[in-house]
Amino acid sequence: MREHFRRHPVTAGYLSAVAGLALLMRFVFADGMSAQVRVSLSTNAANLADHPVNAVLGSAFVLDPVGDGLVATALAVVAVLICLGVLEREVGPWRAATVVLIGHVGAVVVTALVISSGVYPTDLTDVVDVGTGYVAFAAAGAITVLGPVVLRVPWLALLVAYPLAGAEWFGWAPEFAAVGHVAAVLFGLCAGAVAVGRAYAAVGR
Repeated sequence: MREHFRRHPVTAGYLSAVAGLALLMRFVFADGMSAQVRVSLSTNAANLADHPVNAVLGSAFVLDPVGDGLVATALAVVAVLICLGVLEREVGPWRAATVVLIGHVGAVVVTALVISSGVYPTDLTDVVDVGTGYVAFAAAGAITVLGPVVLRVPWLALLVAYPLAGAEWFGWAPEFAAVGHVAAVLFGLCAGAVAVGRAYAAVGR
């Protein structure tokens, strides 16, 4: 465990924080307090207007297996473990952290803009939107440039198609969570390409 922290401090630290908060919410906090944490750190319009920094950053650390589904939550955590770990190994902790931060924040901003555009028939001002999904998809998008050239387009297509395939659609617009996941992939792809390029240039690769 200590070796993993030393070699992958961002990945290990992030997942440890996520797991720690999940354990507190499950076994220590009262049900009402756990629900309040989810509501308070959700990246909805109300929270972004009232406490944007806490909502944007805090939402990435709160698991919501009830709302997202246990399988989807587990897959997101595994994706973070593998994809962020690979990215961190290649570009270093600071660049890896920057990439997933750009992906997460970018996805939140895009999602907020789509929600505020009025394309959805219901009021989503107070919707609960938390979890590791944006970080996971950003990291997965970022490692696209590390794979064999022949596999990059299929991998990227899979990442984009996965959230859209199971999404509920409102006319031309998929549900906001799918929009956020696709945005995270694209932000991660662009930021990851820059990070890998700079990391490789720094060591003459």
